[in-house]
Amino acid sequence: MKQENRNIIWLVIGALLFNGVFWKEKIALNTVFFGVYVIVVLFCLYPKARQSNKVRWLLAGHLLCLAMVVWHNTDLSKIAYNISLSLLVVFAHFEHRSIAYAGGSLLENMIFVFPSFFQSIPRPKSTSRIKFPLGKYFRFAMIPGLLALLFFAIYNIANTAFNEITLKMLESIGDVIEHFFVYFSLGRFFFFLFGLLIMTVLLQKNKRGYFAQKEKAMSDDIQRKKVDRRKLKSSLGFDLLHEVLGKLVSGMMALKNLNTIAVISLVLLNIMLAVINGIDISYLWIGFDPKSVNLYQLIHNGSDLLILSILLAIIVVVIFFKGNLNFYKKSRTLKLLAYAWIIQNMILVLSVFIRDYYYIREAGLARNRIGILFYLALVLFGLGSVCWKIYYRKSTYFLFRVNAWAAFFLLVVSTMVNWDLLIVQNNLSRKDKIIMPTYYMTELSPATFPLLEANREIITQHEALMKKAGFWSRRDCDGCSMKNLYDRIDRYKHEQNSYTWLSWNRTDADVKRYFNARK
Repeated sequence: MKQENRNIIWLVIGALLFNGVFWKEKIALNTVFFGVYVIVVLFCLYPKARQSNKVRWLLAGHLLCLAMVVWHNTDLSKIAYNISLSLLVVFAHFEHRSIAYAGGSLLENMIFVFPSFFQSIPRPKSTSRIKFPLGKYFRFAMIPGLLALLFFAIYNIANTAFNEITLKMLESIGDVIEHFFVYFSLGRFFFFLFGLLIMTVLLQKNKRGYFAQKEKAMSDDIQRKKVDRRKLKSSLGFDLLHEVLGKLVSGMMALKNLNTIAVISLVLLNIMLAVINGIDISYLWIGFDPKSVNLYQLIHNGSDLLILSILLAIIVVVIFFKGNLNFYKKSRTLKLLAYAWIIQNMILVLSVFIRDYYYIREAGLARNRIGILFYLALVLFGLGSVCWKIYYRKSTYFLFRVNAWAAFFLLVVSTMVNWDLLIVQNNLSRKDKIIMPTYYMTELSPATFPLLEANREIITQHEALMKKAGFWSRRDCDGCSMKNLYDRIDRYKHEQNSYTWLSWNRTDADVKRYFNARK
């Protein structure tokens, strides 16, 4: 069988499978059947991908995400499942090294999905029309058909038993037609087309490969280049710099002058950040009283400052350590100042961590507070990679490549924990020490329903105490946290009744088992 014929068959079978397992179902056990099919077909169509170490690691990460979808069934695991599957597909299609360029190829696959689908349809070799003698066959069948219809009517009227058989046959045919249109509804037909587009994006490689070709020219190492001053002077960037800095950016002393400008800039940035860190160390690190400040404002101000400082650090690295300045022999002072700037940003990360720690200690866990911890971990890795870039003269491409892989690794690992359940367990265990966000807890995923319902009296009492103490601001009523919880539980039970075994997952099974035992 030709390759084109195989491709269209794989796409249609995949679309039928997609339609069968996901129609009016939630993402759960059905991802196993769909995921296995995509992986098997993908490696059949692109056998070279099986030899790639990156594809193997992505496959391992995807299988872990797939297991967590069935086990925890959190929104995070579903997001990670889709991202890991998309990356696995693109890295199997093209020889990528960077997640960013792979994302570009995925976007390219999505944009050109219709041309890719039509390319998979085999074209006939000959354009000559095939003659089909329809008129001849109609003439042969016309007289026998009329005779059969005449005698069928006579026998149907004359024989009661034959008439009953005929009616049952017509009823059966009517039931089949009715069930056919129920199963193959218009909505399901469009869902099939949607699945066909999804399968085309996943299995049909886009022939353009623009981003794959672009990435081949990228390098982790900075190469020293001879500057063509005539071309440089005709560029827009040079014109802007020349307007600001004048003759400092032109001539034989341009590199030395840029180094001097970078040194002065980093001295000022280091002084500014040293003041901020000094305030944080004296205020937060030594003898800090969390009850004397607004922790919400404190943590969010710290996060904003951290984002600003990291952006400044990246800009400093991209601008000051770009091109031939990395090879300037007298840039030792500049590098030491850059290392000092990075270390000070690491101190700022610790200050923000302390802010978040105090917030969690006083107000309990929440998604955003956990998210800040993950963000800080990525920031620390990013700052370390910046040091690596400066010391080993790595490119900006390298910087973004390794940090994107770190973010993906952290995403996959984070799926192994049901964070909503951890939040409720931690807050309930520390109910006498924190201002428990009761209403927020009832807004979390259904995995928390049994634990919240089992502790309904504690939540109601804590809610009343917080309202009496002046902390209640979510609602102006008593018991609204539990009311919200029971409303969500009723909706959840109703939704579960509409699902089949394809939507099975361990979390829903545990929740349903708990409520069935209480009947």
